[in-house]
Order: sequence, then C-alpha cells, then structure tokens
Amino acid sequence: MIKNKLYNKFLPKEKKKLGAMVGNVQIDSRKVMKNDVFIAIRSGNGYINDVLNKGASLVFYDDFKLEIQDERAIYVEDSILFLQMLAKEYRSMLDVIVIGITGSEGKTSTKDILYSIISSKYKGKKTQGNFNNHIGLPLTLLQLEEDDKFIALEMGMSDLGEIEILSDIAKPDYAIITNIGDSHLEFLKNRDNVFKAKTEIFKFVKPENRIVYGDDEYFKKIDAIRIGENFDNDYIISDFFQDINGSSFTFSEGADNLSIKTNLYGKYNAFNIALSTTMAKKIGVSDTMILKQLKELQLSGMRFERVELDNKVFINDSYNASPVSMEVSLKTFNEIFKDEYKVVILGDMLELGENSKKFHEDLSYLINRLEIEEIYLVGKNMKNLYKVLEHPKCIHCEDVGDVKKKIKNIQDGAVILLKGSNGINLNKILTEEM
Repeated sequence: MIKNKLYNKFLPKEKKKLGAMVGNVQIDSRKVMKNDVFIAIRSGNGYINDVLNKGASLVFYDDFKLEIQDERAIYVEDSILFLQMLAKEYRSMLDVIVIGITGSEGKTSTKDILYSIISSKYKGKKTQGNFNNHIGLPLTLLQLEEDDKFIALEMGMSDLGEIEILSDIAKPDYAIITNIGDSHLEFLKNRDNVFKAKTEIFKFVKPENRIVYGDDEYFKKIDAIRIGENFDNDYIISDFFQDINGSSFTFSEGADNLSIKTNLYGKYNAFNIALSTTMAKKIGVSDTMILKQLKELQLSGMRFERVELDNKVFINDSYNASPVSMEVSLKTFNEIFKDEYKVVILGDMLELGENSKKFHEDLSYLINRLEIEEIYLVGKNMKNLYKVLEHPKCIHCEDVGDVKKKIKNIQDGAVILLKGSNGINLNKILTEEM
C-alpha cells in the first residue's frame, strides 16, 4: 500500500484519504484505466473530464482557469514539477537499487544488457523506449512495484544541469557512463561541456559505485571503476573476435578471467557488456548466470538489428548517430560482412552544432578505406559528405522517400547498413509507410 501512502501525502487536508489501491500513473489520457492516476501535462489539461469518466482515482492538473468540481481532481501549480516531486518521494519510500546510466553513445544498449543480466536473479524494471528525460524518468520510477529490487534508469540530456535534475529525482546508488562523445554539441559546444554534463551524476554516487569506460581520455584520472582495453584499467577487455554469429572476448580482473560469448556484434557492445557485467557482479549476480544471459541478448530496436526483407539483409542501426557511433558502425559492418556485397545508407547526423559540416565531411577518410559496393547519402547534411567522397557508386538523396525509390534495384543477397539520426527516419525504408 506504499502508493496509497504516497498519494495521501499530497492530498489537501480537506480531501478524503485514498482507500482503494491506485493503479499506474499516466500522462496520456488514452492509456488511462480504472483507478489510474492521471497527471495533466500541457494539453493534457483538456482531457480531465475524459479520464474522470474512465474511472481515474486521482487527477492532478495545472490550468488554474479550469473549474472542476469532482473531488478526485486536484490543482497543482506546475504538473511537471509535481510529477518530479512525486517520483522523488516514491523513490525514497522504496527499498530498491537504482542504477543510473548515461553517456554519449551506448546507454540504451547498456541498459538493455544490464537489465537482461540482473533480472535473471532479481525482479526489477528498466527505462522503456526514450523515457529518459525530465518527464520520462519520473514516470519510469513511478512504475516501480513494492517488490522490485532494482531499476536500470537511462538518463538523457541536451544541456548542462539536466543530469543533475534527473539524479536528484532518482538518487542513484550506482552510476555507469559509457563514453564522452560529440552528441548534443549543438547545445554544449564542446566535449568538455559534455563531460561536465554527464558527470553531474557523480555528485550523487560514491566513487566505488561509479563504473566508466576507462579508455576514454576524459576518464583517465576519474575516481571510479575503469573498464577498457588499456592495462591501467581495473577491468580489462582482450582477445576480441567477431564473425557473422556474434562476438567473444576475455574480461579480466587481475588473475580472474571470464571468457564471454555473445550474439551481439561490435567491440562497442563488448564495452557495454563489460560495464554491465561489472555492475551485475557488484550486486551479487554470479559469473555462471552472467555468461548464460549474454549468449542471447535482446536489444531495443534499430540497434544493429538484423532484418531480412526482399531477398536482402538489412542491418538497421538507425536509432541514432554521432561521429563516434557512425565510425564504429561502419567498421563493424565492414568487418562482419567482409565477403558480402555491401551497401550503406547513411542519414544526417543531427545536433552537432557549428562543426556539423566538418563532421560529415570527415567520414570520407574512413569510407574511402572500406570495401563498400554502393553508398546512398540521405539529407542536407550528408550532401557535405557527398561532395568530398571519392566513390564510383555514391548517390545523394533528399529524403527517405527519395532513397526508397533509388534502392529498388540493389541486387539480391546484398547486405545493407542503415545508419543515421532518428529524426531522418531511415527505419521507414523497412516499412510500407511513406
């Protein structure tokens, strides 16, 4: 009955205390079911009568112009701030391990891997979809059940101060930072600021509970558990190998070695696995259980996801893109499918700020060294790469509709990489929508 105690704390004195068990918290009126709590954010204020008629147990709204007589409806000054306050209070009432995960690339995959490992021993939750901001994170916390033992929380940001806000709400016991890259330079301008923004989580986590990618130059001297290929790390990755069936590597702490095999591709995923394995070991998951879970991992969609369609194999890595993730994706694709007829479809990398043109042009140095039979570049930013790329079969397309028309004649049996920022919608190449 912890949720009832939670909501009773926020009810005005003149309101009757909650008796019946309350349901989930919703901000989408279409998802409200009987006994759910609805928090009206922005346009949600216009659907209060609808959710009351559906049987919502409580409704919190912030439009002072509304006159609602139903005793289940409660006015608050700011619905988003109220949602955050509610989640913060709920987290403090639960006996749950909170793991905060952030970084420029790989945080969603790391969250998925970590959840897969830990949930083999403990009941828990993880961030769903892109619910990793100042609204999504508190909603995720409020989905926790009283018997949950852990939650893997992805923390996203676009500017300084945002990770601190999320961390203040979640009060993480542990922190994982995957790397410091060029994402969000449109707002943060340089990697130094990205580092400052990401490490705001460290204000809330003891050094012995911080886990970072130690090969990153920004983490060379950080007070944390460091993981990477360099021998000065606390945990070391070596002997990495991959083929069409997956990858393997050795994971070492001193004289203790784990021989890890996984269905995932890419050395970047080896790092994500190593970060997750270290975290899982700290809270008591056995090596045997970890190794078992790593063999058949399932990541969120559009992350080097294999899709067979029209006698071709698509590798859909189109959830997001930055200069770092674009480079590792291209290298991984080229290595795994070295004996296949390879095609790459690259979409704009977004939110890179004033150096966006250079970041796109610089991809030419890598692509010119790869064995790629056909290249399709999508979007106005990729036009900068198109102008400098030396490749006999390179085509620029204005948008996804344009590229769908131009790739119809790609030969059967080809392996095709889709990589670009989510806003470019390369994923639609694999659907009938357009």
